[in-house]
Amino acid sequence: MGLLGWMVVVGILFVLPLWRICDRAGLSPTLSLYALIPFAGLPLAMGFIAFKAWPAGERRVNGPFDEFDRVRSRF
Repeated sequence: MGLLGWMVVVGILFVLPLWRICDRAGLSPTLSLYALIPFAGLPLAMGFIAFKAWPAGERRVNGPFDEFDRVRSRF
């Protein structure tokens, strides 16, 4: 497998999942192409995702213990 083969493997392992994440986060999916830049591309793409306001916002997610407290308060 030559250099082109490894580039295809990297594209599948990094770009495609980032494409889906960017799409769901409300970003342009083409930002995932930054992952193809050697060394700095993947951290750059992940930085865009990490510091973007997500569609769900800052809502609090209920964990299992919160649900336990809610059920216990009924009795």
